[in-house]
Amino acid sequence: MEKDCIYNVLLERGYDEKSARLVATELMTLNKPLDAYLEKWVQKESDISDYDAYGYSIKQLMEERNMTYPAALLTMDWLMKEPDAAVASLKRGIK
Repeated sequence: MEKDCIYNVLLERGYDEKSARLVATELMTLNKPLDAYLEKWVQKESDISDYDAYGYSIKQLMEERNMTYPAALLTMDWLMKEPDAAVASLKRGIK
């Protein structure tokens, strides 16, 4: 998926230009299967897949921490890449 495509979708869905640019760049590095979830969401905003790891899920992060779907995807990706640091940060309440 092209970064410009993600950037434009983020703009259409309420992100400001600076945030959309930053988030689009970060979303380009998502691990599987999260990259496929992003692709579905880009095509259709209501297409939200759930995934859980290390005691957290995408929908849980969205509901309990008021994260957007892209933010929850990035958090799940962080949990997959650096589970100890991510879990410790989430337990401290950093969003």
